[in-house]
Amino acid sequence: MAWSETQPMFLQELKHDIATDEYWKQQLQDCELGNNQNPHISSKDQLLFWKGRLVIPQQSPLISKILEAYHCSPIGGHSGIARTISRVKAEFYWPKMKEQIHKFVQHCSICQQAKYAAVQPAGLLQPLPIPSQIWEDISMDFITGLPVSKGFTVILVIVDRLSKYAHFQPLKADYTSTQVADLFCNTVVGLHGMPKSIVSDRDKTFTSKFWQQLFKLQGTTLAMSTAYHPQSDGQTEAVNKALELYLRCFTSQSPKNWVNFLPWAEYWYNTSFHHSIGMTPFKVVYGRDPPGLLRYQPSPSDNPSVKDSLLARDALLNKLKENLFRAQQYMKHQADKKRIEKHFQIGDKVWVKLKPYRQHSVQLRQNQKLSMRYFGPFTILAKIGSVAYKLLLPVNAKIHPIFHVSQLKEFKGDDTATTIPLPLLIDEEGIMLQPLQVLNRRTILKGEQLIPQVLVQWSGQEVSEATWENAEDMSHLYPNFNLEVKVIFNGGSIVMDPEENIPLQAENDELVIEEGHVAAFPENALLRRSICTKRTNTRLRDFVQGK
Repeated sequence: MAWSETQPMFLQELKHDIATDEYWKQQLQDCELGNNQNPHISSKDQLLFWKGRLVIPQQSPLISKILEAYHCSPIGGHSGIARTISRVKAEFYWPKMKEQIHKFVQHCSICQQAKYAAVQPAGLLQPLPIPSQIWEDISMDFITGLPVSKGFTVILVIVDRLSKYAHFQPLKADYTSTQVADLFCNTVVGLHGMPKSIVSDRDKTFTSKFWQQLFKLQGTTLAMSTAYHPQSDGQTEAVNKALELYLRCFTSQSPKNWVNFLPWAEYWYNTSFHHSIGMTPFKVVYGRDPPGLLRYQPSPSDNPSVKDSLLARDALLNKLKENLFRAQQYMKHQADKKRIEKHFQIGDKVWVKLKPYRQHSVQLRQNQKLSMRYFGPFTILAKIGSVAYKLLLPVNAKIHPIFHVSQLKEFKGDDTATTIPLPLLIDEEGIMLQPLQVLNRRTILKGEQLIPQVLVQWSGQEVSEATWENAEDMSHLYPNFNLEVKVIFNGGSIVMDPEENIPLQAENDELVIEEGHVAAFPENALLRRSICTKRTNTRLRDFVQGK
């Protein structure tokens, strides 16, 4: 919602809503006549304010517009309940607003599809020591495997462990430790100085001699965790999940545009309320609240003395450390509890979880990192045993309808939510795309065995993304699929049998024998001869069911 464009209309609608609400209409009249008995209520330009926040009548249709803007917009970031309440309360007031925001966020269809259900991690937490100053102790990590966006496929995540303030910087896939060091200096050192310690995982960049020697000379301690160890580097991993969730909510339909949302994601994260510190990272670093989306009256100008400013700064840091300590103790207590059982009733609607499987050799659907995590919703038909449920799936879904309870998440909202259909076919390893047509055939000699292969174009994919598959595997997996070559002409197409095999040069113990497609391309006097290379089976299994 573009507030800068809709503000005049918004205020006119709000004035109308106040004038038609008996209670707030009377409050406005009392304020204008000087008869107001409530010290928290004030008026200005026919608008009401509660403790400086704009009053919205409880039955006003503007509430839904506000919630859309403060939750579903790029700045709202599809935040959770607490953060959305914090953002809205900073600007507005209406009775029972917490309950209404709680329900709105719970029923958000995009949040239900994109967010994993919260599950307590196993093992006891071992919190790191609380830093004494901001930007003295930081953590770093990479988010990899993203779709190519303006040449970038990686995000460098840098988080201050005290203030929780974060920087997100894009990188290309072939980044080096030198490039990361330059980016680190420009992003962190130039703004905050050299940190005393850095917590990271064991990425090749952080284990390189260049990186270690660079920070050794600067007197910075490098503390490396294991590949994924929440006790030592859980902070950055949590930020990674939040950032991926933000990008998934806004770029799932156009994942190659994620780099355009990165500055907005950084602003969203740093201006969001953090329960662990009791404030926003923005306020910790800059000593003031972040600017709001909409301002209705100017703030007074304050010029505190240097002494008062320093005292306030020290008090803020002391409060921050106390909040961090309490948050650490609370998280440790919660994480050490046993897992709670989950139950559904027959007739309940649920989401079905499918976890993307990172397979970098896959050519079709090249990246699933920003795809939605849940399909559905679907209705529960029966409970099978104590931990499994049978679902009512579409008639064309070739999927076993019984799912473990860990695969399911409660659906909240009404039946008007957009449904994400299940893929047509799933095997033990995940989703399988459907073949569209065979473009060519060949036979490869691997060792002493001749293996027929077909060049398959997959549904929803371009011809250039076709892959070579073993003919026997295709017949087994897709028994109703025609493996004959489909020859394409300008005026139409025909299906024809392959012509004689012509052996080509062998390489790496693999002899490729291409089969004729002269009829398909009459201008070719001879069959094309391609360079033989070893090719692995690239059958797509982009997903595995989450466990």
